[in-house]
Amino acid sequence: MTGRLIDRLDEAIRSRMEPLGVPGCALALIGDRALAEVRTYGVADLQTGAPVAPDTVFSLQSISKAFAAWAVMTLADAGRVDLDAPVSRYLRRWSLPPSDLYDLDLVTPRRLLSHHAGVTDRGFRGVEPRAPRHTVLDALRDRLPPPNAEQVRYYEDWSLEPDEPVRVTHPPGEAWRYSNAGFAILELMIEDVTGEDYGDFVTANVLEPLGLAGAGFERREGQSLARPHLKTGRRCVDYRWPCRAAAGVYASILDLATFACAEMAGPGGEPAGRGVVSPAAIQTMFTPHGLADNAGGVQFEAGLGHLLLTSAGPMNVHHSGGTIGWRSIYSIFPDTGDGLCMLMNSDGANDLWIPLVREWRAGLAA
Repeated sequence: MTGRLIDRLDEAIRSRMEPLGVPGCALALIGDRALAEVRTYGVADLQTGAPVAPDTVFSLQSISKAFAAWAVMTLADAGRVDLDAPVSRYLRRWSLPPSDLYDLDLVTPRRLLSHHAGVTDRGFRGVEPRAPRHTVLDALRDRLPPPNAEQVRYYEDWSLEPDEPVRVTHPPGEAWRYSNAGFAILELMIEDVTGEDYGDFVTANVLEPLGLAGAGFERREGQSLARPHLKTGRRCVDYRWPCRAAAGVYASILDLATFACAEMAGPGGEPAGRGVVSPAAIQTMFTPHGLADNAGGVQFEAGLGHLLLTSAGPMNVHHSGGTIGWRSIYSIFPDTGDGLCMLMNSDGANDLWIPLVREWRAGLAA
């Protein structure tokens, strides 16, 4: 990675943020399997004007699924979960609704992690902070409060389908159908297997061992906190996510970059997974388990809690996240040791990060 590439990306961010109405952004670049550069831009909160800093905490949204995959793999490494067993074997407090069409024993942790379980592919929304505390069981039982006007507008603007009750709607194993609900089932599985709260388990077994000091499932007093903004520039509600496995992690750009580095072998020969999960578990998460999205004519494949691109040079592993007020992305090339992470506090930031990632990839290939 050259300084010229970093400077080109820096210039692109600075020139595009204001026209796109993106208040704040944090960027981390990884080179030679280690953090190479962190740069921050704009403000964490338009109301206060507080600047974005390297330790400013953002919502990762669906990047949380990669952390959930690590949590599942810690149990698989320990022999406590079989990725190919019926997930029903591990569930104690909830079960999939009966189906006359599909064999529910084919709904496995592996298929849930790769979005191939045939589970409902809609939902789940967040709930307002002042609402009563809702849990993943409330989400699975369709007991969340109805969407507010802001959420309805967001669904309409982005042509999103409304939430629906969780059930198996397609043949398990047949095809990729992105499912937040599938990760809600995995969250419940982790709790039922371990007897621990999901957030407590992931914090103790993934976040803390990796040294992710700012990461967690709750905002903490004293942290530098980003606030979410609509693409119009107005600050919006910072929703809580009952399904934390799907969208519940808060973290700084330093935390996300550290996690991304841990998914690769280290510069000093440290194993991928850093002893938190085994190198074999990393390999399993990075093995294609069927086709995934076809975006812009590019065919992605489904890893476990990750998306893979294997058809254009070295394998690329990535995940993005987004909802009302937030956008995030991380992308790594495990074979070359390169990576990029971005966190943004606007739901209008797709037009910032998508072309930037393309420019970064082109710059690496040049």
